[in-house]
Amino acid sequence: MAHGQTVLGDLIASATRVLLRIAFTFEPLAPTAITVLMNQRLHSYKEGGAISDYKAHTKRLGKYHYRVDLDLDVTGMQAAHLFANIFPRKLSRFRRWFHD
Repeated sequence: MAHGQTVLGDLIASATRVLLRIAFTFEPLAPTAITVLMNQRLHSYKEGGAISDYKAHTKRLGKYHYRVDLDLDVTGMQAAHLFANIFPRKLSRFRRWFHD
């Protein structure tokens, strides 16, 4: 039985090494993927009327370190709605300033 467990452990370790090499190979493409996913989500917010316009850009700073720039055009009411939905517990004490 001990021999079977070591074979399974070796297979798992080998598969993990292969998956990590694949992840490291495609990691430089992550900024493009992040930008595409952000644009898809922001487009749905724009269609729903939560934001007026948007721009998203992701820059790779280093391995697994990115800077995501979001430029959102919102009205005062849209901003209040977004903040109320993003930070509902944090803004509960400021309720009188944020109305839907």
